[in-house]
Amino acid sequence: MKKIISILLLITLPACGYQLAGRGAGTGKTAGKYKVFVRMFRNDSWEPLVEKDVTAALKDEIAIDGRWMLTDKDNADILVDGSVKKVELEPLSYDQQERILEYRLVMHMDVEVSNIKTKKVIWKKNDFTSFADYRVTVDVTKSKIRKEEAIKYASKRFAEDFIIRVLDTF
Repeated sequence: MKKIISILLLITLPACGYQLAGRGAGTGKTAGKYKVFVRMFRNDSWEPLVEKDVTAALKDEIAIDGRWMLTDKDNADILVDGSVKKVELEPLSYDQQERILEYRLVMHMDVEVSNIKTKKVIWKKNDFTSFADYRVTVDVTKSKIRKEEAIKYASKRFAEDFIIRVLDTF
């Protein structure tokens, strides 16, 4: 009897249609319907090269999601444009000597999605924030590496949030 139940479960479970929300949506109604160009974000902050991480993370998430197709500006229907306005470091914890042990890196961005042909703004968000926490050490090089990792992680979180807020409304 156990064997029969196991076989029935193996046959019926794959047909249940479960999928991860926001992932693998590239086969839905809007898959490939919109061609998008993601312009390199501008960097209005004091943090060098942060715009490259934000732009790369956004392009990666759009490609993974699959509902929009990345393309160049000449072939695009939709333009994603934005800027990193500010990168802040907020102390989170201290040791007994009141030295900072952990920071929260907060990125503030302005983002706009528009139709290239009509120049109509489809979606806009000012002060779109994303963050990541990291620990500092007495080793300056390790602390710098951890900060760079936090920037990459905050960029990825921004891109994932963008997908939820924008692509899930299409």
